[in-house]
Amino acid sequence: MNFEAVIGLELHVQMKTKSKMFSSTPVSFGEKPNTMVKVYDMAFPGSMPIVNKQAVINAIRVSNALHMTIDDTLCFDRKNYFYSDLAKGFQITQHERPIGSNGYLDIDNKRIRLERLHIEEDTCKQIHLGDYSLLDYNRSGIPLLEIVTLPDMRNGKEAMKLVEKIRSIVTFLDVSDGKMEEGSLRCDVNISIREVGSDRLGPKVEIKNLNSISNVQKAIDYEIERQKQLFLEGKNIVQDTRRFDEKNKKTVAMRFKTDSIDYKYFREPNIPPIKLSKEFIQNAIETSPELAEAKYERYLAMGLSKYDASLLVQDKDVSNYFDEAIETKASNKLLVNWIFGDIHAILNKENISIKQFIVSPKHLGELVLMIENGIVSNKQGREIFMEMLKNNDSPKELIKSMGREMISDENVIKEMVIETINNNPQSVIDYKKGKDRAVAYLVGQIMKKSQGRANPSLTNKLIQEELRRR
Repeated sequence: MNFEAVIGLELHVQMKTKSKMFSSTPVSFGEKPNTMVKVYDMAFPGSMPIVNKQAVINAIRVSNALHMTIDDTLCFDRKNYFYSDLAKGFQITQHERPIGSNGYLDIDNKRIRLERLHIEEDTCKQIHLGDYSLLDYNRSGIPLLEIVTLPDMRNGKEAMKLVEKIRSIVTFLDVSDGKMEEGSLRCDVNISIREVGSDRLGPKVEIKNLNSISNVQKAIDYEIERQKQLFLEGKNIVQDTRRFDEKNKKTVAMRFKTDSIDYKYFREPNIPPIKLSKEFIQNAIETSPELAEAKYERYLAMGLSKYDASLLVQDKDVSNYFDEAIETKASNKLLVNWIFGDIHAILNKENISIKQFIVSPKHLGELVLMIENGIVSNKQGREIFMEMLKNNDSPKELIKSMGREMISDENVIKEMVIETINNNPQSVIDYKKGKDRAVAYLVGQIMKKSQGRANPSLTNKLIQEELRRR
């Protein structure tokens, strides 16, 4: 019997705005519990919501990147329930009129339809300890985007690639840092199986809060096999909510689903519908940061290989570093080599991101440009780079203070060439006999004499010219 999986995703994207969705409370992570709150966050009587403008702009930009229809009227609804994770006992969300709808993304030449994108507020953080729970309302009210797909995926790989692509979009648009392990991008999966060719869906199982892109694929692949086995054994597939046990690489039941919850949605009375002008929507789109796909095409047009371009767009911060460095007019290829060679090795060793790297893009570009222009040799460039790692000093200043500026004055080098050849008459004899090592020996003597500052290619050229004259 042949089966196929029917998979849909729900993704929650935590936005990195300066303030919360409906209050002026600053968004800051790592603060003491319950210190990043104001009266609205704690549902004080009489406190009123204020819509975060940047969150709306972010939602428009992501909706556009997902090829969605953008609603020009911003409407909010109340989702009523009483949980401890929201002080006011309800969540403000978009139920009837999401800001984005009917979009798609193409994954490996397959179109995955996206049903909706809506704005809502996050809940507080709960820490469960035995028979009591601790509540930290610092997270409560942080702006969220929820993206809901249609059940168009058939395996874990497709789902993983969709999450990967959405993560790239929200990070390159600077909407979110997309860190699944820290909860700023959260993924829930709805999955069922059916016989190939059948339109009838089996019981739907939900997998909650997958915390890495690889775990999306692992959890789905495991769940498909689990459901297949139950079906073949004639056992019922229970409609439940599960989590992924990363250690044992399997899904585990959390709770059983019964009837769907009636949240009694109704229009949020404290936020009247807001008309978004065409100019507002268009400006949000036109001022969007560059997406990874656009950067990739731009890098190819600059002459980079597909391999180098794809490396750069894997990380927004790396591509931004490169973009700043190329403003110095240094070689694109040499910059890529430095970033994914010397710099990447340091980042891995120190376990830091490129945003934390001490050498600025401008200073790296200046150093690479000086190597290109023959002001310093590759070896000297490496020595200067090691000094830059201490204080991010300008390579131009370091060349002077270290005495590493390359000697490219032909008259100065010619004088050293004549003196060196005069002191090594055997080298002339060896050269006349066709022994090429004579030239290398003389170059080495001059490099020693100049403390490595003589331009190697010019030195080589002048030595051979002088030897031919003798």
